[in-house]
Amino acid sequence: MERLQAAINKARQTRDGSRAPVGHPRRRPGVDDKVLQAWEELPELALDIRHLARHRVVTPEAGAVALPFDMLRTRTMRQLQTNGWKRLAITSPGPGCGKSTLALNLAFALARQRQLRTIVVEVDMRRPSLARLLHRSPGGAPRSVGDLLSGGAAFREVAVRHRGNVAFATSPGPVRNSADILLGEPVEEVLREIEDSYRPDIVLFDMPPLLATDDTLAFMQHMDCALIVASAGRSSLQEIDRCEREIAAQTEVLGVALNKCRYGGQSAERYEDG
Repeated sequence: MERLQAAINKARQTRDGSRAPVGHPRRRPGVDDKVLQAWEELPELALDIRHLARHRVVTPEAGAVALPFDMLRTRTMRQLQTNGWKRLAITSPGPGCGKSTLALNLAFALARQRQLRTIVVEVDMRRPSLARLLHRSPGGAPRSVGDLLSGGAAFREVAVRHRGNVAFATSPGPVRNSADILLGEPVEEVLREIEDSYRPDIVLFDMPPLLATDDTLAFMQHMDCALIVASAGRSSLQEIDRCEREIAAQTEVLGVALNKCRYGGQSAERYEDG
């Protein structure tokens, strides 16, 4: 715990002293061309819409089923833009709450806003799932997010893009010593390099469950805000309250999203059908 607190304090000093204000990136001549080229150099992800739908990722295309995530997108971007935030951690009290699925649905909902650039980084390195959900073969990503955050791999070696405005950095399998990697000194510099090179409007971090490991607390020092994904019938009020308190000690709490909740009626369909 002392090592964790020391790392948090050091990272705060680094961010306060050297990080450019979020939402106001430094401008350089020709930066737009460099950013476009950086995105174009990322390998392109071939989407399998049916595979995504089977895993409840439903937002690559607009429609009634995507509406809740579109609303989450709008509210999220309003808060980020109002507060000058960019880095959003997505976590949950425990496993099985659907945080990774929500992260992908939010990412694809954001991707339909063509003026926005979105990056998703899979920080849940003990039990990575994004490559499987995206139907990305292990051979297509021999390097891991652990390599990226430790400074051993470039973003383009780990990430793939969809269209030209959303990128996913995933791992082919579990990463050893994930807590040590997340506490490492290179992390903040790596994140700033990604933001400088790709100029995302928002970076989503698919985090481990907060109450399951110390990985999330180790990394939360680098975040602007966090979204807690709770599961109806699984997450207790005590767990949610504990998550809010622990996150609030490190960064801002954006809110709590209740997942796996069954609704009565068909108000969205009725609205769309006129």
